[in-house]
Amino acid sequence: MGSKKKKEEIDVNKLIALEQELHDLKAEQGIEEKEGWLSRKISGYFDRKEAMGEIALDKKKYILLAVFTGWLGGHRFYAKQYKTAILYLLLCWSGFPLAMTLIDLLIVIPKPVDEQGKMCL
Repeated sequence: MGSKKKKEEIDVNKLIALEQELHDLKAEQGIEEKEGWLSRKISGYFDRKEAMGEIALDKKKYILLAVFTGWLGGHRFYAKQYKTAILYLLLCWSGFPLAMTLIDLLIVIPKPVDEQGKMCL
């Protein structure tokens, strides 16, 4: 006869309350919670992206740039996504930018446009 372990069900609300209590106790005792460098980098990226907001782009121009200069990152330069555009430019000799451009097109083509033909990216 083997002993069966009883699985405890996790209550999410209880877990959140316990984490908040732990955070409050640490603050009360003066214990600082340090964020790791990777976490700071990821948070900073999303903070900058959120602060930048959405960019309205001409859908036809974006698609034409993707089709004709996508392997060089032309559509990414147009969308002001400079880091990705430079990555496409540096790797233009490989198939990576071409494959990513196809994915970009699959994402952009079904996007709705406003009355001026602009889309938010």
